Amino acid sequence: MFDILISGCTLLTMNRKNEILDDCDIGINDGRIQAIGRNLNVQAEKVLDGRDKYVLPGFINTHTHAYQSLIEGVGYDMHFNPWNLRYLIPIISNMTPDLAGISGELAALEMIKSGTTAFSDHWYLHTDFENIESVTDSFEKSGLRSHMVFGFLNESFAGRKSTGSAQGVLKEDAELLDRAERFVRSRHGRNRTTCGLGPGSTEDVGTDLFRNIINLGRKLDISLVTHIAGWVEIVSRSLEKYRLRDLEYAHSLGFTGEKSIAIHGVWLSEDEIRLAADTGTKIAHNPVANMHLGYGIASVPRMIKSGITVGLGTDGAASYTYDMLEIGKTAAMLQKVDKMDAEALTAEKVLQMMTVDGAAVLGLEKDTGSIEIGKRADLIMIDNNCSNLLPGGRAVPKILYSARGSDVTTTIVDGRILMEDRVVLSMNEKEVVRRAGEAQAVLFRNGGAETAELLNAPWPDKGASWRTQNG
Repeated sequence: MFDILISGCTLLTMNRKNEILDDCDIGINDGRIQAIGRNLNVQAEKVLDGRDKYVLPGFINTHTHAYQSLIEGVGYDMHFNPWNLRYLIPIISNMTPDLAGISGELAALEMIKSGTTAFSDHWYLHTDFENIESVTDSFEKSGLRSHMVFGFLNESFAGRKSTGSAQGVLKEDAELLDRAERFVRSRHGRNRTTCGLGPGSTEDVGTDLFRNIINLGRKLDISLVTHIAGWVEIVSRSLEKYRLRDLEYAHSLGFTGEKSIAIHGVWLSEDEIRLAADTGTKIAHNPVANMHLGYGIASVPRMIKSGITVGLGTDGAASYTYDMLEIGKTAAMLQKVDKMDAEALTAEKVLQMMTVDGAAVLGLEKDTGSIEIGKRADLIMIDNNCSNLLPGGRAVPKILYSARGSDVTTTIVDGRILMEDRVVLSMNEKEVVRRAGEAQAVLFRNGGAETAELLNAPWPDKGASWRTQNG
């Protein structure tokens, strides 16, 4: 007797053999995958009809900023620094635990509905240290698998040593380290939550604190995560201040290693790519956010060829989505046009980046990322008998290039059905959306004059709308 039996599906295992099995059954018990095969002929408390369905591991989002889920639709068509200074900081500097929790609910809802089962959220918004507790509670209640990164800012936010609204997110070293250790010890390894420590970036955290974060991470035996070489200006500042490029500087402090994740890596040099490969440092690639903010194009094929494990992420509001299928398709297309090579990044490799490679980036590969006997039952079902996904043809390119998050019908995490036939079971969708709308209105109102100007900017005669403002 199984808890759940999925019958007659097309299974993309994403195992080492990359097996694709037609007319396949999957038996789930006690949160784990217990049987895979044809005609299992067993009973189950719950049977899911897998006919006309692709079943594959749930997508893994290796980098998010969930607090930004509430504030899409205000700042857009901006480079990184105008985006931070004129849009992000005035709004998010007013974050409270209640608002943090609602932002987590909204992000989790979108991820469940588009097939993400595990993700990493980098939370440095300590306007109140209860913020990260509240958002983690929301993720745990949603049923998703989360990798919570306790973030650190002590010198600046996005490189700005502001005495204005950004000042509220800058905290003292001792308090940050104490709170981080307490958070990790209370959360890591419980309720599908694992933890990491995350300096905001090499310019937002001083050298002494950066070293202390690394030492604490090694002591707690958890991942280290930071934004590395995402925008070209940070490389210039690092060279000016340390005579080292961004990853070189982080490496000199002891950051790199098997449990280290460099977010973005757009402006890594050849030497830094080799350094990441040699040390086992992972990369979280965020193609849509990189494009939207004008960061540039990361050398993903070169990273992969060098042996670096690369996962995909949405980042924050700059992506305007948590749909990993949109992220995956964009990642593939971006490299093809950048390299003028249709083979630069294949559909098969991108699907690995979205699943098994993403799991390896977050240190979850023993539990999730592929569908194999003994692993946790984190999987999704995609309808393959609809106008944009007819049954014929090869499964992988159809999933990556034709499917959308809305084609995901069922999402299962740890053997629990979070969504079935597009109905979310682990959350009250209408209530989450209602509360999120109210929370958004509060954040916009508290964002003050700068936010009001962005919201009310006229349709531009030319250029971006935010440039029509005064000042």
